Amino acid sequence: MSSSDSLQENSETLMNIVLDLPTPRNEKLSAKYKRSFAYPTVKDRLPVILSKLVDLLYREKQNIINNYGEDAEEELKSAIGEISQLKNHVQTAKPFEKFSSSDPDTHLWNAHLEELMKEGSTLNYFEAVWLVAECYLYRKMREIFATKSSLNLMDYFCYQKSVLLSDSLPAIGPVLSHMEKEGLLNSSKSLSKTQMQEELTMLLKCSLWANRLDLSLAGGTTEVQSDLLHQVEHWDGNILANDLQQVSSLLIAAKTSNKIVDFVTDNSGLEFLCDLCLADYLVSKCNVKQLNFRVKSIPWFISDVMSKDLFQTIEDVRSSPNPMYQKFGERWQKFIDEGVWQVKVDLYWCLGKTYSEMIDSDPQLYNELCSSSLIIFKGDLNYRKLLQEINWDPTTPFSKAIGNFHPAPLVTMRTCKADLICGLEKDLDNVMNAQHDDWLVSGDFAVVQLYSP
Repeated sequence: MSSSDSLQENSETLMNIVLDLPTPRNEKLSAKYKRSFAYPTVKDRLPVILSKLVDLLYREKQNIINNYGEDAEEELKSAIGEISQLKNHVQTAKPFEKFSSSDPDTHLWNAHLEELMKEGSTLNYFEAVWLVAECYLYRKMREIFATKSSLNLMDYFCYQKSVLLSDSLPAIGPVLSHMEKEGLLNSSKSLSKTQMQEELTMLLKCSLWANRLDLSLAGGTTEVQSDLLHQVEHWDGNILANDLQQVSSLLIAAKTSNKIVDFVTDNSGLEFLCDLCLADYLVSKCNVKQLNFRVKSIPWFISDVMSKDLFQTIEDVRSSPNPMYQKFGERWQKFIDEGVWQVKVDLYWCLGKTYSEMIDSDPQLYNELCSSSLIIFKGDLNYRKLLQEINWDPTTPFSKAIGNFHPAPLVTMRTCKADLICGLEKDLDNVMNAQHDDWLVSGDFAVVQLYSP
């Protein structure tokens, strides 16, 4: 078949699937709605991500062979071909296939796909729920490498994450300097309640707004925000639902020293560096005895944090020529060594399921989270999973939108990069629509929403 025939077939396939509509209210997001953000994501953005990955693997071919051995050459050639085929499958709305690798989540994914088919779901990239389709794609990328012997453990996004971390290290300097200057690391220096709340709120804002840097949204490239510390003070008006005050009050209110905080991470780079600064403050000043970093088990949405990214970030800070960075790196490594900071790798974060389903699908993880004093969810994908990928009426209370997910107090900190939202004041969405066409997806606006049972 010629390329022109293929393009015509692709166009006809999509014409039969796609509806020229926005996502209807209370329906799950899907790329079958042409006037939704899911549609250009699946039609354009995901194929670009796959093309960039192919280009990167070609470019890094010799480095990969050097790292993984001569046998990796043929496997890499095969992987590149499979990624190109995967791109075609996305563009032509090919049906999802079951997984066959020996990865520990294979049976979970296959069971979920079966469950969806029994419910009558049409499983392709355009007609499936967007959350399922996008997560399936990233798991499909992992499958390509999971079925190789030499490249089985390769993180094919490591090159992009490495550049992101390198570019981000100078940008975290002002935050580290502020923490040192204000005595936020000195356990013997007491702060007033007002000071504690102000500093905690500042660190929460840095962690929030650093979430704008998302390689999967930018197609694999982005620019690091260099003056985050000073800019966040001017962005309060862009936080459309703002529970920062309640969150900081909750974290500093209890004097008990047995608090556990669970941190469900999102992007590496500047965002995770800001997360580490926040985590340092929580254990140093807020009587948190244990902080669990919940990280991804496989390469995920290009820049998401895996355990190796966490350790690499701390090591790069620790080995900096800057003595101030070294000091922070040593502190953070000590928190890890002493078990104050723990790294938890759970399969559930890399499934295509919502968090409302967790109580039935992974009761063990749900029960673990029940011990938390606060669960912090970072970023847009976590927000989508919390909201069950439903296009809620924007005034729907956050407590309702999260369905059956009530293990402990939780806060979501998210810059808006998908067209779903809840918990807004009446008519605020109409005001935003009149002023900003892309306010739900640009990353220029944010929400901080607390649920506390």
